[in-house]
Amino acid sequence: MPADAGYKEARAISEAAREKDWELPSFGKGLYLGHFQPELISPQPDMSLDAVEKGERFLAVLRAFLEDQVDPQAIESEGRIPNEVIDGFKTIGALGMKVPEEYGGLGLSQVYYNRAMMLIGTCHSSVSTLLSAHQSIGLAQPLLLFGSEEQKREWLPKVSTSQLSAFALTEPGVGSDPARVSTTATPTEDGSGYLLNGRKLWTTNGTVADVLVVMAKVPRSDGHKGGITAFIVPSDTDGVVVEARCEFMGLRGIENSVTTFDDVYVPAENVIGRVGQSCASAAAASSSTAASASCVARMERSEIRGWRCINPRSRRSPSPARPISQARSARAWPDIPGCGVPAAGR
Repeated sequence: MPADAGYKEARAISEAAREKDWELPSFGKGLYLGHFQPELISPQPDMSLDAVEKGERFLAVLRAFLEDQVDPQAIESEGRIPNEVIDGFKTIGALGMKVPEEYGGLGLSQVYYNRAMMLIGTCHSSVSTLLSAHQSIGLAQPLLLFGSEEQKREWLPKVSTSQLSAFALTEPGVGSDPARVSTTATPTEDGSGYLLNGRKLWTTNGTVADVLVVMAKVPRSDGHKGGITAFIVPSDTDGVVVEARCEFMGLRGIENSVTTFDDVYVPAENVIGRVGQSCASAAAASSSTAASASCVARMERSEIRGWRCINPRSRRSPSPARPISQARSARAWPDIPGCGVPAAGR
């Protein structure tokens, strides 16, 4: 690793952001130390009957919407998620799955949020990416963990029902290391806010978002240590410019952007948590299980497809799950034996 001052500073910032007071034992930490403690993770605590009923009710609505209104092959071929699909997710409450009901969300448990993301993942990975980024690294989760009550009351109802959020961390030449962010947030002379300047790469949901979480570095000053800080930035703020939509070989439908900030004024009340807290904020907000849940669902879907291609006459499935995409497989994969319809000439 390089030994330059920039690296040393980034390392020091990252180390300072680590959790220091471990009040409870950690299963993951124990594994690294050679201690296997299954009693820490099993048995799982039982959920209340109300939580189960609420979760199952939403999963039924979500499944019906995905089967009837979302065409994964169209997303794959066109490289975009249609606006009517996003509007449909807003209507059924999918933007606020984890947000408590008191703030306008559905208030699902983490278990049912994961199950919902697994279900969405069997439809199309771009759809699960849009929704998980919106809720896990977009505005909702950072506010739930570190936001003030005023911020929660103002923003959580919006991002639970009508506004998409994005996460702007990664930068050219820096990557996704929050400790090395080069975008600056300079305090205004009157102390009312900050001026953001910088360029962000691969901003997830950046081209369609109504509001962004932006990581920027506040400079040190007399009496203030500064540091990496998270800001709430509406996308229609003067100086916010989406330069381009990024395209990829995979995840063809995601709305990923290159976004610049040119003297973007952000009021002081739009700081999430404390100035200099955002290394910890980024780590906590991004430690979501939604992405892994979606990946598990896609692996399961691939297993089922593979089984049926190898065993076209078998009615047995290796898994009890029924991927959403099975309903569309005849149109999406017409030439694969056993995956919808026979191949041509058979």
